[in-house]
Amino acid sequence: MRPAALRAAALASSARPPLRQVEVSWRRVAGGLSQPTQVTSAPDARKRLFVVQKTGKIRIVRSGRVAARPYVSIGRRIDSAGEGGLLSVAFSPRFRRDGLLWITYTARDGDLVVARMKAASPGATRVRNTTLRTVLRVAHPTYDNHYGGQLAFGPRGRLFVGVGDGGGGGDPSDLAGDRTDLRGKILRINPYQTCHKRRYCSPDGNPYVGKRGRDEIWLIGLRNPWRFSFDPRTDNLWIGDVGQDAYEEIDRIGPHPRRIHLGWSCKEGRSTYNAARCRSEVSYVAPEAVVAHPNAESITGGFVYRGRRYRDQIGGAYVFADFITRRVWLYRPGPGKVLQPQRLGRTIGATSFGVDDYGEIYAVTYDGDLWRMRVSRR
Repeated sequence: MRPAALRAAALASSARPPLRQVEVSWRRVAGGLSQPTQVTSAPDARKRLFVVQKTGKIRIVRSGRVAARPYVSIGRRIDSAGEGGLLSVAFSPRFRRDGLLWITYTARDGDLVVARMKAASPGATRVRNTTLRTVLRVAHPTYDNHYGGQLAFGPRGRLFVGVGDGGGGGDPSDLAGDRTDLRGKILRINPYQTCHKRRYCSPDGNPYVGKRGRDEIWLIGLRNPWRFSFDPRTDNLWIGDVGQDAYEEIDRIGPHPRRIHLGWSCKEGRSTYNAARCRSEVSYVAPEAVVAHPNAESITGGFVYRGRRYRDQIGGAYVFADFITRRVWLYRPGPGKVLQPQRLGRTIGATSFGVDDYGEIYAVTYDGDLWRMRVSRR
């Protein structure tokens, strides 16, 4: 960057108000949704939002109106008991050309399934079930919680998959730190290629390729990564990892990690949870931010704001929430502080955040509402 550009960037940064001078509110734009678990958009510039519903449907929302016909409907394939159900969708970065999308759901046998589907055209209002192909299954035989299930495309068109530790309190089978098991991890795969009769390949840059451990693993030591996202400006990965007894945590990971262990179940937040599982040879990466109970009790990871409308007020701030307490926070790395603007939702908090075609942030709450974020100065 040239010196003049550096000065301009510094001036823009210094003109940005402190977060304590910012007021965030939420406008309800749609209702009547059924147990929504995610809101997202497709890279097709069609000004549509897609809301994933736990019970097995994906609904299109456009200009605040929910389409009567589901975009995806796979209710017969899933088990929605506990924290299971249809959990996430991610559209191909080349969606306008290939029409591909990937979904995660919990199957009748309890396994977490990653599957691929194909729209007949980018503007299609329905995706046929006959296009569904299983890509990856993660065993989940015992408990009906901690599936994770987030999907997101990151740098270089790689698909990232969040997987919980298998459920139960305290990671009873010690899976999160097990390199040979996919639970308690974030995976990174190339879903456009086929390797070893699988509908994906493990990129060579994954930290355990050629070493002891599953090649799909990108990060280990997570309890239940409930929503993560990439900052499109820095490629940093931001993760909301649900805590056990005392702390909820936000993790920030750079684009080139090397065998990073995020701590669970040796650590909960920055504190030791189970000393018997701590290893002296392992360097645990501390969270970016921690919120103690009871201020938060089930974290929902969000997004770094990169839209235009509120760029001068909260550009670069990370927005996240808590499902139980309904609180919402803004956070800026460095000298910035976690700020609690207000509560979101009428009866229960946000299950997911998402961004539209312009980078503006939306949220869905489990009671069936879709909300849009608004920002003003106090």
